[in-house]
Amino acid sequence: MWRKNGGKMIIAKVGNLLENIENMRLDGIMNAANGIGPMGAGIAGAIRRYGGVEIQTDAFKVCNELEPIPGDAYSTISGQLKRMGIKRIIHAVTMKKPGELSSLMVVLNSFNNALQLAKKEGIKRIGCTALGTKTGKLDSVKVAEVMIDVAKRQNDIDIIFMDFDKNFIDYISENI
Repeated sequence: MWRKNGGKMIIAKVGNLLENIENMRLDGIMNAANGIGPMGAGIAGAIRRYGGVEIQTDAFKVCNELEPIPGDAYSTISGQLKRMGIKRIIHAVTMKKPGELSSLMVVLNSFNNALQLAKKEGIKRIGCTALGTKTGKLDSVKVAEVMIDVAKRQNDIDIIFMDFDKNFIDYISENI
């Protein structure tokens, strides 16, 4: 399901974001991140596995410099994903330390800040999954409500929501 939003598209599909980078013509990926740098589980771990440990090394460096808190966003190199067209990884900080719970307000702020940063980084088409629903323990439909509201208010970047959570994707699809 897709919809034009002021000239930009919002797309929602069930699936594996990292296996569809080239098919979706992405030039950025958003990661639900912590504020200290480790990329161990979920989409962060998958990005590290697909793109190389150098992405995590850069995340540690950036986090040491910026000291991001929940609600912030930061960007890193794209490692091996660069050969697939990915310019930068945009990290939406949903928790300070790995394993912490998140909140809907943090998701709202981090997603909004991540989209603003993506625009600043020159990203035109970003792929993202549900933020804060796995480790952060948030309800995927409530997260979808927050994320689609933010997505519909911007018209600078194509946003491709791709996640294995059918409830998240269904809500996005029904509300774009």
